[in-house]
Amino acid sequence: MAHESEAKSLCALQHEVEAFIQSLAHPVVVEDEVELFDLTSARWQLSTQFNKLLFEAWNPTRTLARRVEEVAYRDGGRLGVFVRKPHARETSVIEFRELHPQQRKGRERERSAFRQEFVAMLKQEFQGWRLEKVTNRSDREHSFSTWYTRGLARQGRTGCAFIGLSRGEAPAAADAVLAFGLIWLDWLRNRSDRATVPRLRIYLPREAVGLNAQRAAAINHRAVQLELFEWNGGGERPARVVLETAGDVSTRLVRHRPNEALISRHRELLRDLLSDDVDRVMMATDTSGKFVSVRVAGLEIARIEGDLSPKIYFGLEGSIRRLDDNSQDGFRNFVSRVLARRNAASEDTTDEFYRLQSERWLESMLVSNITRIDPALSPGFAYPQVPAFSRTDRGVIDILSVTRGGRLAVIELKLEEQINLPFQALDYWLRVEKLRQERKFQDYGYFPGVALADAKPTLYLVVPAFRFHSTTTRMLRYLDPSITVMQIGINDQWRQGIKALFRRELRAGV
Repeated sequence: MAHESEAKSLCALQHEVEAFIQSLAHPVVVEDEVELFDLTSARWQLSTQFNKLLFEAWNPTRTLARRVEEVAYRDGGRLGVFVRKPHARETSVIEFRELHPQQRKGRERERSAFRQEFVAMLKQEFQGWRLEKVTNRSDREHSFSTWYTRGLARQGRTGCAFIGLSRGEAPAAADAVLAFGLIWLDWLRNRSDRATVPRLRIYLPREAVGLNAQRAAAINHRAVQLELFEWNGGGERPARVVLETAGDVSTRLVRHRPNEALISRHRELLRDLLSDDVDRVMMATDTSGKFVSVRVAGLEIARIEGDLSPKIYFGLEGSIRRLDDNSQDGFRNFVSRVLARRNAASEDTTDEFYRLQSERWLESMLVSNITRIDPALSPGFAYPQVPAFSRTDRGVIDILSVTRGGRLAVIELKLEEQINLPFQALDYWLRVEKLRQERKFQDYGYFPGVALADAKPTLYLVVPAFRFHSTTTRMLRYLDPSITVMQIGINDQWRQGIKALFRRELRAGV
């Protein structure tokens, strides 16, 4: 009955999205205020696969695939839906809307109206203070974003930095507001010779408070007097967020259920189909221990469901089909193509199989030998893609490991510059620390036989050496001093073999 109910819900969601798109004269799909596709000139479809709803759009030059989870909002001719990129950890929102020539100007007007309302509120909050440098102009050189209105309140030689977020901005803006606030504070401190700036105030709409309160509670309050305020506009007064309560981390863990017997049986099943090629693929059970994922360098190419009468599905997300007597040759050819193209010696580095899910490729290499980034890590324990929930948010830790001395290690991987890396990684560190305090890991099947140390986890940031964002080190200075961070810079050609070009232990807050 549950399966039938879920199928009906997906069908209803599919019809709602399709009907909305078809109701628009000139539909476009937008993500983070960037137009991804004009759906009048591109082809698109919604389809159900593996009890998941998939939205695809494509034209002769590029494609888009997103797994649709639920409607986020529907108002004023806009439909926002929560989606995930293939194999992504976090949800984002894409929006279907009508294309209007004046759309960009409309967004600018909205931001201008927010800035005026925000400044009017600040004048009431900072009576007797002077407001300076108030703007929302973008400045890429200094990493300032048009998402936020920022400025400085000054009274004599004392200043207070502030930054405000409108609820009309994209979810990515709420996720990154703490990073951009601290960047703004840092800039003011380095250039304000007439005033000291000990404080930073961040004004947020209600829906952005929870996550940022958790992060703010882990800030070094000797480095900055950080204050969060909930402010939803509309003439209301801002309400100060009590970090001691709002910043409390509530989390739960998914049990680790390895099923080596099932993997062994299914490997022999695949051997009959793939011969020796089966020894070149990786196989792992999912968190339930009932399904087997078949991967090449971290990329899932097949999935085996069931035990006594297993069903094999193969292909990439968006083109998955069930294996039957008529598709065995197609399956063998598909696996052979992936193996030929997704390897370090591949001659075509622009090939889709080579480029897809690069972080999962790196992850698979590290899981096979985690000491490549730090010999202090225990070679016997590296758990990839560990689900860890915080309230209603489901996150996935890239790699969870442990040092030879028993100290937990939270490992976050990134292959591109990301301004918000320290705080996204902090989310997972906070969850792991909470679970450590509750002694949950070994109860849930992790680290059997290991005497876990009574010490806070170490946070590892693993990025190609020249792709750390220029603000990363500055952001880490603002974290609580009890958080130890290992910054690992690896070689750009990591597919040919991972090398740690530098390894820096940073004490946050120092």
